[in-house]
Amino acid sequence: MTVSTEQRTYRVDYEDLAQQVYRMLKHMILVGELKTGEKLVQDDLAERFGVSRTPLLSAFSKLENEMLVEFIPRRGAYVKKYELSEIVDIYEIRVRLEPLGAAGAAANADDASVAKLRDLCDRLTEMAERKDPSIKEIDYEFHMTLVEMSGNKMLNNIISSFSIIPIANFYGFFKDPKLSAREHNAITDAIAKRDVRAARRAMFVHIDASRRHLLKFIESGETES
Repeated sequence: MTVSTEQRTYRVDYEDLAQQVYRMLKHMILVGELKTGEKLVQDDLAERFGVSRTPLLSAFSKLENEMLVEFIPRRGAYVKKYELSEIVDIYEIRVRLEPLGAAGAAANADDASVAKLRDLCDRLTEMAERKDPSIKEIDYEFHMTLVEMSGNKMLNNIISSFSIIPIANFYGFFKDPKLSAREHNAITDAIAKRDVRAARRAMFVHIDASRRHLLKFIESGETES
């Protein structure tokens, strides 16, 4: 089944419609097509995807568990809106957890996984050059690939279940995407060398730099997203 809209065309062609709708909605949130605080109108989305309300509500529930959607009594479902202070808290979590993932990735790296990271870095660099807003989705894939490479299932569950990375990027990048792309390359270089200490350090520098830019952004008073 192909569903055409003025904005984009989506395909729903698997038996598990709820999972497909969940993935499409999450993609739309990740790239900013659905904005923070935006109401998720069931009838409109059901028509847009060509599905009934049942898989849609199931997708809403899963996204609520991941803290990307919230239900407001008597008003409906919304893309969850976070205060900048909450984003700071999330960066405090990331700066402690993700270096652990990078270290594990360096310890467990093989040629195939390093090649995947290189490919993602190339895409990040290209997207940063042309200021492509979809860069947030590739950034998410890069970080989740590292966590999966680490082999630490508990870390993977924590980071993926609570959507720590997408939430951190709700307001976009707080530093130059070109700088961020270079930092991703530095992380990948350390992992390619199987240098656990350097990988941990490179990831810490990357996340901490974003945290510091966010704090400066808040201090400047430019709180519009």
